Amino acid sequence: MLLILFSWGLILTFAIVVGVSVNRLLKLQEVNPVLVIFHGFFTLTLLAGCWAIFAAIDWKFFIFLLIVLAYFMFINHSLIINYLALFKQEFQKTSNFVKIILAVILVLILAQSASAPSLLDNESYYIQTIAWLNEFGLVNGLINLHLFLGQNSGWHILQSAFNFNFIYDRFNDLNGLCLLLANYYALIKLNHYFKFKNNPLDLAIGLFPIFNVFLFQFVSSPSPDLAVYIISLFLFYGFLMNYHACSKNGLISLVMLTSFLILIKVTTIVFVLFPMVIYIKHYNHVKQYSFLVWLVALATLSLIVTKNILITGNAIYPMIGIESLKASWSLPANIETYFYKYAKAYGYAVTPEVYSNNTYLDLIKTWMFQTGMDGVFNKIMVLVLCLFIIFIKKFKNNKAILFIYGIALLQLVVLFITSPQFRFYMPFVFMLSLLLISKIITTESLAKRFLVLSVLAVLVPLIFNIPNLKTSAFSTSYLIEPHGNSRFAKDYQTINLGNTHINIPKNIGFFWGTGNTPLPAFNAQQLEYFKTYFKVIPQQRTEDLKDGFYSKSLKNGN
Repeated sequence: MLLILFSWGLILTFAIVVGVSVNRLLKLQEVNPVLVIFHGFFTLTLLAGCWAIFAAIDWKFFIFLLIVLAYFMFINHSLIINYLALFKQEFQKTSNFVKIILAVILVLILAQSASAPSLLDNESYYIQTIAWLNEFGLVNGLINLHLFLGQNSGWHILQSAFNFNFIYDRFNDLNGLCLLLANYYALIKLNHYFKFKNNPLDLAIGLFPIFNVFLFQFVSSPSPDLAVYIISLFLFYGFLMNYHACSKNGLISLVMLTSFLILIKVTTIVFVLFPMVIYIKHYNHVKQYSFLVWLVALATLSLIVTKNILITGNAIYPMIGIESLKASWSLPANIETYFYKYAKAYGYAVTPEVYSNNTYLDLIKTWMFQTGMDGVFNKIMVLVLCLFIIFIKKFKNNKAILFIYGIALLQLVVLFITSPQFRFYMPFVFMLSLLLISKIITTESLAKRFLVLSVLAVLVPLIFNIPNLKTSAFSTSYLIEPHGNSRFAKDYQTINLGNTHINIPKNIGFFWGTGNTPLPAFNAQQLEYFKTYFKVIPQQRTEDLKDGFYSKSLKNGN
């Protein structure tokens, strides 16, 4: 826990200095202190992503960041001091209750961050994605080694810049810091609401910590989903606050947050409609900032396209690429098509064959009555949308909220066409739920009770193992040093596969599992499946792993 706290201090130093400096460069003033940090995160992600095109995100990149940090601190020292004073002043104005709740949440998040990671995706591709970035940067055709490595989220790029792997191998804890900042942001809004009661939206956003019991499952792994949930919260608030009267700060911040979301997860593409509506609605007032809008958007798009071309050979990944435009290291067309259909079917919890032979109505019925936790959240999604219809009269005079509801419906339609996994829809569930709950929890005493209950609810999975909640219990052995980045011990064998030495984990039994196995890692089940059904094996393009991989066809079944 203590080592993680120290690493957060270091990360915050970089994010604050870069965020303040970028805001000065863009001439943004009086930006929310937490948003300054996320502006810094976004800028650092762009820097790390550009670096990764040419080299590994290792100690050399850290030295580069230290030089950038020193330069920015020198030229912006007064602005940074003012920012820290503002942050301190903002915190001091909060009530004793908020201070205590924040302190408790800080300890709980540290405890969860230090505990063993529990998400399956962490063992299939989070760790490996970050490891490849740390050791080689963006690698040509990496998708041929493991399909999920094709995603290479911007959040993992940022995490690779701040896991300090060259000095310690147990830091992958950016998510904990992200959730702590979100809780701080929300509780400051709640404190402001009960002090002045002049903005009901502050109450809605301020109740965000009641979802901590769900969000904590994403803390001990570098899951991009948590970053999406939190950044979308900031984006919704910014949209609602700038809908009727837009400022330069509001527009540029919305563009940066939206760009960051899409860089983290392309399934958030629908969020581009929020800054677009603000830009069009207030065009006469904000047209003078068009250059900045396009600068941020094009910088993000350029990194996404470059990243896609290098890793997948397909500029428009995850969509099926145009054959004539693909690079030589792209996936074979039959594998790309199969797993594109597989992803669509997976959202409905059916096989590709069942998906192809059923109507959308039948598939939606299957999705709605799905069992397990996925089925529970599917029903919650529908319930929230229906409840909002019932209470829509309470929001009929707020066109911005109705617009969010309309985009929520649009996103659901898009997911039904692509892959309706509940985690892709949770940002809208959170926002619409908060708006509804804020009509019920209207008094300070009731809000405090719910916040205390939310803290107690978080304690249960921290103390006891509850598999369905995908959390892991805390141990006192983690007070200083955290658990390793994988829940599996490093146990593997090395085999020769053509011109490539592959490391096969011996103790990870699920199809895509690789854990913290040294690079290049491949699961035995996946290897046999691809050899049997697709007649391919991954091969190095040259003797240097940095030059990447391609899928070699096996002739005569050998």
